[in-house]
Amino acid sequence: MDSIGLRRAISALLLLLAFPVGAATPPAEPYCKRLAFDEEVPPGLTGNYEILGKDGGSAGAYAGTLRIVAVDGRYVVTRTVEGRSVKGEAWVESCSPDEFQVLRVRYAAKPKAIELACYPRFDGDNFTRASCTSMDGRGLEAWFQSHDPS
Repeated sequence: MDSIGLRRAISALLLLLAFPVGAATPPAEPYCKRLAFDEEVPPGLTGNYEILGKDGGSAGAYAGTLRIVAVDGRYVVTRTVEGRSVKGEAWVESCSPDEFQVLRVRYAAKPKAIELACYPRFDGDNFTRASCTSMDGRGLEAWFQSHDPS
């Protein structure tokens, strides 16, 4: 075998050794995992909110109210816009290796459910605010806690 053939044989052998034969790929971990319900996480979430939003479809901008209550180990949300109420649910997810928390919301709207990823923040007066983005990236919603008992 000449030197060129020897180099090719060594290269082929190294290539075969670089890729394990029959090795199974470990299952991918989901980016976000739903956390067990904890009424205190995130703190101060339940209550009444004024909301502003932008629909990704033809409806355009909207304003309304949102109510979040903890019922039987889950968050129940009711969004009211122009006199029409839509119920849904919310839950907390832990995402990425950094385990940052995201509040996921799903409104049972027709013809299809609306899903949001929300990021609650708190100001010095213990008011919760949140910015939300629809999971399809087309809609936005902002929440401003009102502390209105109604």
